[in-house]
Amino acid sequence: MGRLGSSQSPRAAWSDLSARIGRTDKPGVLLAAVTSGLLNDRELRKGLEDSWTTSEWPGRAADHEVWTYFFELAGVDDDHYLHETDLRDRSRLPESLRLYRAAADGHQTGLSWTTSFERAHWFATRLGSLSSLPHQIYEIDAPREAVLALFDATRREHEYVVDTGLLDPTIPHLVPAADWERLLDSYRDSATDE
Repeated sequence: MGRLGSSQSPRAAWSDLSARIGRTDKPGVLLAAVTSGLLNDRELRKGLEDSWTTSEWPGRAADHEVWTYFFELAGVDDDHYLHETDLRDRSRLPESLRLYRAAADGHQTGLSWTTSFERAHWFATRLGSLSSLPHQIYEIDAPREAVLALFDATRREHEYVVDTGLLDPTIPHLVPAADWERLLDSYRDSATDE
């Protein structure tokens, strides 16, 4: 299946498909809509942003390859990334981004990352207590070529979706827990200066 044609008329609007479903069901509805060819490019981008940002754990609904394929169908390529629901020139991004991720062991190469150490810390402490699995914070310097999307408008999490399969090395650096408070203070100080 190739990319959807941007001139193709939608057979369905994402807002209609997702109107009466729970947020955790949105990735499954998106998968069904893509498989059925119901969405044009614009509606697919709307569905992708909505499914990704409203579902608590989109990675549970589909694996890495399925999500990267959805982004490709939405128009993400060597020259473009998705910013909310619009395609943007990749050259607008910095050449490299320092990003953080909170995750349990074995999940450090997921797609969701943030520029906010404070947000990564919040996820690490929140998810660690909810799941009773210790969560760590990982960091990467992601090249702009690995960025699939930037989603910030919905939840204000400074979230970048990154194809971690394109990283070298593929295993991110662990931020030692002993450094968390210092990094939090540093992040808060830099946010106050802006």
